[in-house]
Amino acid sequence: MVRSLTTGLTNAVNAKNRRPYLQCTVEDHINHLQTAVSASNTDADNDMCIAADGSLIRVRIQRLGSFVSSAQWQRITNPSTASQWTTWTTFGSGSGNMFQDGGCAVAQDGSSTNAFFQTGAGAIVNWFSSNNGVSWSSTPGTILTPPSSALTKGISSAGNADVFFLYDVSGGEAIGCSFFTSSWSSIHTWTLSPMAAVGSMSGLAVYWDGTLYHIVYSDGYALKQVTCNSAGTVWTALPDISPSDVSALARTSPRIAKFDNLYNLICVESDSGVLTGSVYSYSRLRQSADLIHWSNGRIMQDVSTTYGVNLLKVTPPSASRAVYVLSAMSGIQLNNDFQQSDASEYLDVSSKIESYKRVDQLDKPCTLELVLDNENSSLTSSVADYVNEVYAPIGIHTLVNFSEGYYTGTPPTTQESINVGKYHIQKITFERSPGVSQIQVLARDLTLLLDIESRFQNVYTDQIVSWLITEVCARAGIFSVSLPATSQMSVTVTTFTLHAGQKYRNALNELCRIGWLEYFLDQTETLIFKELSGSDTSIWTYQPEIERWSIGTEDIQANHTIVTGQRSPGGALGNITTGESYDNIHAHAVAFERVAIAHDQKLTSAVLCADAAAFIQAQDKRDQYDHVIVAPCNPALQLLDAVETIDDGQQSTSIDNTSRIIKQEITFDSGKAVYEQLISMEGL
Repeated sequence: MVRSLTTGLTNAVNAKNRRPYLQCTVEDHINHLQTAVSASNTDADNDMCIAADGSLIRVRIQRLGSFVSSAQWQRITNPSTASQWTTWTTFGSGSGNMFQDGGCAVAQDGSSTNAFFQTGAGAIVNWFSSNNGVSWSSTPGTILTPPSSALTKGISSAGNADVFFLYDVSGGEAIGCSFFTSSWSSIHTWTLSPMAAVGSMSGLAVYWDGTLYHIVYSDGYALKQVTCNSAGTVWTALPDISPSDVSALARTSPRIAKFDNLYNLICVESDSGVLTGSVYSYSRLRQSADLIHWSNGRIMQDVSTTYGVNLLKVTPPSASRAVYVLSAMSGIQLNNDFQQSDASEYLDVSSKIESYKRVDQLDKPCTLELVLDNENSSLTSSVADYVNEVYAPIGIHTLVNFSEGYYTGTPPTTQESINVGKYHIQKITFERSPGVSQIQVLARDLTLLLDIESRFQNVYTDQIVSWLITEVCARAGIFSVSLPATSQMSVTVTTFTLHAGQKYRNALNELCRIGWLEYFLDQTETLIFKELSGSDTSIWTYQPEIERWSIGTEDIQANHTIVTGQRSPGGALGNITTGESYDNIHAHAVAFERVAIAHDQKLTSAVLCADAAAFIQAQDKRDQYDHVIVAPCNPALQLLDAVETIDDGQQSTSIDNTSRIIKQEITFDSGKAVYEQLISMEGL
């Protein structure tokens, strides 16, 4: 848990004389997609991939207002050139004979680029290019024809010599696939039951992770997912990404791409207004770190579409910088990737810090309050102007990367610091008075996302606690999670609901109470969960360097805790389960019973209830202790670290204690020569 300090920093923390050294940068990593090209193409089924040379290859079915339409392609070498997005070429022998609602796909497979369509006669065909989409095969090759010449409702390829497709079967829809070796294989049909299509459009997207194909598909309203092995013979259904909401909101045309170490899933969300009265059709972007747990994501309301959009990150030919490209038939949105050398995205403000206060606390966003010197408006140009969509490093939700340390060595001339947190700006204030010009910044860590309300309702059955915690965090947009390997993490929760309109933090806290977990975000933006143990060892000992020290005891605990849950699955109707925990030492001390009663429907056995009672009792005992010390800033310490304090000063109380950090406040003020840490602790 503790951050590692160099020998120099350890000596500086314990020294009588210390000179602070701080590092702080503000960085705009946000993907500010903005419309760069108004393409004005007629909306149609389309797909896009990155060729081997970095060019973008886009295909579409040109809608001609009839059952059959034309298959077309375009090659984009410079995404900011409008003409490249509006110039289309019809594939050889692909004019007026492609099923216009069957979907299309394009993928880079090694040195070959493949485009896939379905003909009006029902055959799935492909064109290929061996020169990055500059030219294509003159006629399409036939892959296969689905049984009974069934029509497809979407086509996708992972670029692994494969093609997947939704197609009509008796009772609904099925997913089939074909793989290429020396020729295309016959159809492999999924082993799951037919899907009842409830919408007029569907679509699917597929990603190959090196072992399994991950397929996201739509029944018109729900986004579902399955996996498939490389032979197309083993199919496994996974929980829905976004379940159907009574046929009110359609979700169609999913697309998957991986960049920035995340899987990015974009689909079309549309509402006909029949149930809600609201009519729209735009895209929603979801993300995942594991292709299992997906965020609820964000919308691109200013990209109107019916047939789908694509989002990729590409470094175009002859370009030195990657760019994000969101392509719709109606227009193209672009944004450059973060680059430290770009002054509009990166700024070092270390020398501008006049004061700061950093507050770490459990189960809440940690905060950083910065006061920066803006004399002669030296920082004003680095503050974003959102009205005119001019972005800069100091802007809402941009990153503050913060490090604390000291000058070390003998004499102390070496600058040393370690990263203690990453924060996202929530408030920017200009302060002016005679002779003073400052910018005040309030930033919070990424757990601020947990205080957003869930857009959708999700119901989970028979999932273990660790899976549910990971799911809730991902729904909020937090993908890096560290969970303890304890038995409580494997407890199966019969039913758990993430309600629409519920804050993610409330749902997460509810799950954490099953195993009594505490959590905080560390400096790598990993959400750390910890099940507390009284046997944790001290990682730091404070003795002569304590500036102020107080410790006390407050009688607030219960000595008899009772927890009830619901009846065991299959148990008699009306039965409940109960577990109890006792603190006889406290009962002997006060000579009366103080009862605490809790109820949790997720607990389905007496053992689980007893465990929960023990957790509550243990927390009550920890809460008895009120322990605070003020000491020099120590960047090694993190929340939940165990710290030993030894009082051997001139006015010694002769009390030694090991406690756990539950909150810390670090204050720096250059004008007052203050650089100290207020550490609040509870019993171990």
